[in-house]
Amino acid sequence: MFSFGKRSVIVVLIIFIIIAVVGWAWRQRDSLPFLTKPMQTAASPFEYGASRLMASLSSAFHIVDVSLKNRIEWEALEKENTELKNRSVDYDELLAENTRLKKLLDFRSSHSQYQLVAGSVISRDYGTWSNTMIIDVGSGEGVTKDMPVITAAGVVGFISDVYPHSSRVQLLTDPRTSIGAIVQRAESRVSSVVRGNGNVPSEPQFVNIAKDADILEGDTLVTSGFGSIYPKGLSVGTIVSIHQNDNDFVKYAVIRPSVDFSKLEEVFVILKSADTGSYDKPGVAPKLVPQTNRDKVEGVKGAAAL
Repeated sequence: MFSFGKRSVIVVLIIFIIIAVVGWAWRQRDSLPFLTKPMQTAASPFEYGASRLMASLSSAFHIVDVSLKNRIEWEALEKENTELKNRSVDYDELLAENTRLKKLLDFRSSHSQYQLVAGSVISRDYGTWSNTMIIDVGSGEGVTKDMPVITAAGVVGFISDVYPHSSRVQLLTDPRTSIGAIVQRAESRVSSVVRGNGNVPSEPQFVNIAKDADILEGDTLVTSGFGSIYPKGLSVGTIVSIHQNDNDFVKYAVIRPSVDFSKLEEVFVILKSADTGSYDKPGVAPKLVPQTNRDKVEGVKGAAAL
């Protein structure tokens, strides 16, 4: 065991001596070219390989570092872009809502004769036999049956059913709806009834008009104020076409409603009007208009005053 230890010490000493000689020779390579040049020549391939390896590793580390930084920057930009898109959508929605609400507020301030409550549309039921929608105000907000529903553009319909905090609105385009209307043009002032058209819900009709009545395409119709629901002067629609048969004593006109029902989001319910008073449902049946000679010819037995 002693001999093994001794040999090990000798080997280690020899290695240190060799390293020391090589180091000294390398430091003295300029003064001992005959010794250092062969050593440098022998070490050159190893130096070149080590240099290329270190350069490759450095390049790889640089590529990985740049890729990671680019990935982080790309994710940050993508997140920022998503946030900007969301902000843009929110801004556009807020701007549209502000525009609608401003119109409603302007209408409220310019029609102080009406006591109004605003409501938002929460569902719609548009079909062939009925055109209704649900709004988020009801008896808890003072709404009762038969109250008129409007927007700044004109007539929407009336309250047909009331719930604690919601109501059903029967629209102008509903085939069961009839609204007393009058031509706004001073030279005409023809009055009759606007009814929903079950065949084409988007085209209500101004019906039972005398054959020689003065109505023109482009005439504006407003509520006549006859009856106990709608106050006078609310916009109903515009006449777009007039139809009559040679053998008929009456004609009718197709109108374009003032309200775009496909874009309704907020409405007003008229709780009370200075023109007609409260809109509480009357306790008596609607009064019938007496028959006229024209009604007898047409076979009409009378129409409820609206």
